[in-house]
Order: sequence, then C-alpha cells, then structure tokens
Amino acid sequence: MEENKTPVEVLLDRSQAYAKTSIQLFKFKATLSVADIVSNIASGFVILILLILLFINLNIGIALLIGDKLGKLWLGFFILSGFYGFLGLLFYIFRNRWIKRPVANSMITQLLKEEQINEDHGSAKAPD
Repeated sequence: MEENKTPVEVLLDRSQAYAKTSIQLFKFKATLSVADIVSNIASGFVILILLILLFINLNIGIALLIGDKLGKLWLGFFILSGFYGFLGLLFYIFRNRWIKRPVANSMITQLLKEEQINEDHGSAKAPD
C-alpha cells in the first residue's frame, strides 16, 4: 500500500522522473547522432576507396596513352603529373572558396536542420 505523500514529495518524485527521462532521451539522441555520423563516414569511405582505385587506373591508362602518342612512355607520366601539380596549386589558391566555405555551409545547414527537427518534435505537449 502506498503512503500518502505531500505535494512537495510528489513534486520531487515527478521532477526526479523527469530528469531521468530527460537524460535517457539525451542519450538516445546522442546515440542516434553518432550512429548517423558513423554510417555516413563508413559509406563515404567505401565509395572514396572505390573512386580512388578507379582514378588511379584511369590515370595510368591516360599517362600510357599520352606517352605512347609522344613516343616515350615516361613523358606521359610527367605531363600528367604536371597537370595534377597545376590543379593542386589552383585548389590551394582557391581552397577557401571551393572547399572551406561549402563544407562549413553544409555542416551548418545539417546542424540547423537537426535543430529544426528537434524543435518540431519537442513542440508537442506531453500528456500529463
């Protein structure tokens, strides 16, 4: 049989239950976020590895083709290396415009989207 509790004790019990529930909800949200991030990284890593292998094989073929057309195979590799050196220099010069800003904007958009989703789900009034 349950004892008669004073309103203060009832309020304390409910606030403890609320705190425990809030902590558990935070843990679930954190777990969901970590799982989402890890799955995105893992799938991106697999795709990146496959694209790197494709890129390497394609570049070897292009270098051999250029070298064959010029009569010296090694010249094709040097020309392709020079092209990628020039491309790397361009990326270095324009790194803020081409890489840093788009990545930062994408991260901010993703965080704001998650915050908006949390606000939409959190705005519903919980039943008593």
